Amino acid sequence: MSEAVKRSNPGSKFENFEELNRIAEIIPNAYFTKSYRDKYAIHENIDLLRPIDLLAHKLHISLGVDFDAVKSALDGFVDTMAKYGFIDHGFYSAIILLKWYGFLIQSCQYKPDYFFHPIFDSASAILLHNYYRNVIMKAPFEKGRLSPHEHPIAFLLILCDELQEWDREAYGILDRKQARAGDVSLRVTDERLDVTYITEKGKLPEQFPAEKETLLDNLLEMKIIFKDGFSVGSESVNELEVLAGDLKKDASILPRPLLKNLEKLTIAIHELFNEKQLERYPSKPLEYPNFSDLPDALKYSNLRQARGITKKLNLMGWEMRPQGSKGEIIEEISDECIERLAIHEHDEWMRERLTSDWIYGEAKNTSQKISPYLVPYVELSEMVKDQDRDVVRSIPNLLDRIGMAIYQKN
Repeated sequence: MSEAVKRSNPGSKFENFEELNRIAEIIPNAYFTKSYRDKYAIHENIDLLRPIDLLAHKLHISLGVDFDAVKSALDGFVDTMAKYGFIDHGFYSAIILLKWYGFLIQSCQYKPDYFFHPIFDSASAILLHNYYRNVIMKAPFEKGRLSPHEHPIAFLLILCDELQEWDREAYGILDRKQARAGDVSLRVTDERLDVTYITEKGKLPEQFPAEKETLLDNLLEMKIIFKDGFSVGSESVNELEVLAGDLKKDASILPRPLLKNLEKLTIAIHELFNEKQLERYPSKPLEYPNFSDLPDALKYSNLRQARGITKKLNLMGWEMRPQGSKGEIIEEISDECIERLAIHEHDEWMRERLTSDWIYGEAKNTSQKISPYLVPYVELSEMVKDQDRDVVRSIPNLLDRIGMAIYQKN
């Protein structure tokens, strides 16, 4: 193989790497690096104008790995990439970031601390977002799951990078043939994270949610941030569109943003319901953690609720408009309006259930379509009434997700 072909290989090393791996000395090295050397009592043989030395020291103090071992691994990483034919863009991005911000901060005579803290922290996080799993978790380091206490920015970057599956460009023939997430619905609280990937065409592989959960659980100390756990699910808009068929027949009376986002709002409704359940009963496990866990009858119920937003607003003399529109915006729904609309919501829910062949029974049985709540609103317990009230309270939040707000009709 010729040298020209070797250099075109994505994993090939290049001859001037040490030139890249060097921060220009604009001001005296001793002055620029003094505060960092004093803080960590760094030995003189560590070159703080060499990004790899900097990154090795950061991984040593953050992760507790041996400095000489990690420096050796980083020094040899260009050869490793060339040998196995891959490029770790995080490795090169971290070096480039340090090289050029080091030059910029010296040239503009900013305080060196600006470089050795926010910039340095960010560069090491960029390095770790692939390097942690591919190198630090393997021999000779054998580190376990990354804790947010060890490197908070790297933890957040890895979490976001692993979760971000929507709108990613497909590479390769097989990748292009697979269904891909076009959108996502996220529910994040102080204690829990729930992610639902939404595909517009086709379905994600059945094993995808479980594999994503396993990956995150093996890579990150998720329980430290999300004490109540996390879940990953997937939903196909195609399947929801089948359920939504009848509800979209009168499309002319639905505002376009609501019609366009009906399926996404349907998933969000379920997530907000679960959020309220966890607030009220924190020790009670969720019956359906993910929207995809719901039986079709309950998915249809959520679709009906999403479609009914327009009717509820009409009853109060309100309408939805794009956020920032002229007019009187309704920022908060009063208790009196909530109660009135909760009664309407329960009536609509009963109508939907009865037309779907549900019957009254004292013990709830979803599979047999039996519900104890098929009674007038006034006969419901306060606990069940609160579920109807929550439907109304959630409307501003739901509209906000599609860039809309509630306005008084002219």
